[in-house]
Amino acid sequence: MDINILTDDNVELRATLYKANNPKAVVLINPGTATKTSYYLPFAKYLREHGFHVILWNYRGFCDSKVSHLKDCHYQYSDIGRYDIPAVIDTAKRLFNDLPLYCVGHSAGGQQVGLAHNADQLDALIAVAVSAGYFSYMPLRYRLKANFFFRFLAPLSNKVFNYVPAKSFKLMEDLPAGFTEEWGAWCREKELFFSDKFYGKTIPLGTYKNFNVPTFVFTADDDEICTERNLHNFWKNVTSDRPITFKRYSIGRGSDQSVGHFGYFRSKNTHIWQDILETINKVHHDKPLQTL
Repeated sequence: MDINILTDDNVELRATLYKANNPKAVVLINPGTATKTSYYLPFAKYLREHGFHVILWNYRGFCDSKVSHLKDCHYQYSDIGRYDIPAVIDTAKRLFNDLPLYCVGHSAGGQQVGLAHNADQLDALIAVAVSAGYFSYMPLRYRLKANFFFRFLAPLSNKVFNYVPAKSFKLMEDLPAGFTEEWGAWCREKELFFSDKFYGKTIPLGTYKNFNVPTFVFTADDDEICTERNLHNFWKNVTSDRPITFKRYSIGRGSDQSVGHFGYFRSKNTHIWQDILETINKVHHDKPLQTL
């Protein structure tokens, strides 16, 4: 079932609802930046098979939500949390007000939940690969790639095309100019948008303070972005009356169970899907939660 969602700043988003038989709750899947919506489809179907309605969607300017040429867009990266995520939460609550609402947020899809004014409507956040993205805390090879993209390719593309044709370079989906400018600025700071350059300025003061949504963070030690220092530098800025629980997967060198930043939702890593499902079920049944 296709859903059209209108944000408070009049941008139309498009989502797909996968309905379960006898649903016990609703799960939003918030994608990573410039990641194809279809990448999450097997995971969405997995959740549906286990009794959850699933809303799979993407941000303004991406995939099914790309309604105009990106050179005409004036979107900012923080619009994801300021407008897009709140609109999807409101839509889910309007459609299924009698069901609990959970969110699985991958990378920016979990990172920016705290910017949403209505995040307290969530019954739990499963934050997958959510951390700061400081370039210097990434492995050397990935750091060089990230710096090339944000310091050379993106600025040059913005000047020439007024957007970043990243898909042509087989990097990711194409990006609006404002996205890459703000995204790159955040990643130059050790604490992302909690840096004094942004916090209390472009990011509202109090963001992620008293964030009392039950939160469960899943990461892997071969994740090129969500390194231990980036992980620490994000979550140390989040305060909550509820425990924030962490599970970090140890990946042996050369292991065929590699995860990286984008492997959490690949079918070869269904053990992660099972852990996420178990966590949601524990919250849903209101059982005492143990450290993962």
